[in-house]
Amino acid sequence: MIRKASNKKNAVIILHEIYGINSFIEGICNDYKLQGFDVFCPDMIHRERFLYSEAAQAYQYFLNNKGFEYYKGIEELVSELKLTYDKVFIIGFSVGATIAWRCCEQTNCDGIICCYGSRIREYMSLQPSNPVLLLFAKHDSFEVEIVAEQLGGKPNVDLHILQASHGFMDCYSDRFNKEQTQIAKMYIRHFLNSLL
Repeated sequence: MIRKASNKKNAVIILHEIYGINSFIEGICNDYKLQGFDVFCPDMIHRERFLYSEAAQAYQYFLNNKGFEYYKGIEELVSELKLTYDKVFIIGFSVGATIAWRCCEQTNCDGIICCYGSRIREYMSLQPSNPVLLLFAKHDSFEVEIVAEQLGGKPNVDLHILQASHGFMDCYSDRFNKEQTQIAKMYIRHFLNSLL
């Protein structure tokens, strides 16, 4: 786990993609540390990071070794951090976003941000008890508009579809979209500021 703690008032848990804690996720952790958060980033694969070219292998490894039930451990981490911090947020990317979404019915978390969590569609019956920001990529492996229509009307959900492909915020990926990343960061900043 990456821990960047220096006794701040607020903490953020960063949940990585299938590749593990790579340069993109390390950069995200540093960004939130600079924004004044203590940062916690669990290593959900417990092995060396996967390369982008190993996406299929990485996804299968994640399913076989952790899977989306990992959210239970994140809920425990949130409860532990709430003993020390005023506010605790979760920010997830891809599989990390789906795990974050699965935590949305848990009441200890102060806010959840899900960036292109394509498997959220398998858990649409959840009813968020805390504020959730859902950022979907328009170009993904499923019918984004149908999922967005069903999730967007739920209480506590703020949902946006960005004109990009899955993984668009990862500046090391060939799917990186700088313009849409800036828009996503604006939504995230606004969401967090409204809850601090």
